[in-house]
Amino acid sequence: MERIRVLDPTAPPPEVAPDPGPPAGSLRGKTVGIRFDQTWRSFLVATREWAPRLEAAGAELRWWDAGSRVGEEGERTRRELAEFVKGVDVAIVGLGN
Repeated sequence: MERIRVLDPTAPPPEVAPDPGPPAGSLRGKTVGIRFDQTWRSFLVATREWAPRLEAAGAELRWWDAGSRVGEEGERTRRELAEFVKGVDVAIVGLGN
């Protein structure tokens, strides 16, 4: 009987820096930005759960809906992103999954 070799077509996960960045510390008095878009429904559900907890910790929330990435709307999205980043102390931009 002949043996076969099964090849795994999945790519290895990307290498990421293990440093998550500086700790946020106390959220009291800080502005926490939440970046979302209309296509990632699970993230909308998660952030709606987090919002009351963040506010209870003393944070002011700033929501930003990331729009299109192309054309004139893409240019507007990039301008809005720059304003969003300048206006927050901490940003939540994904689930990290």
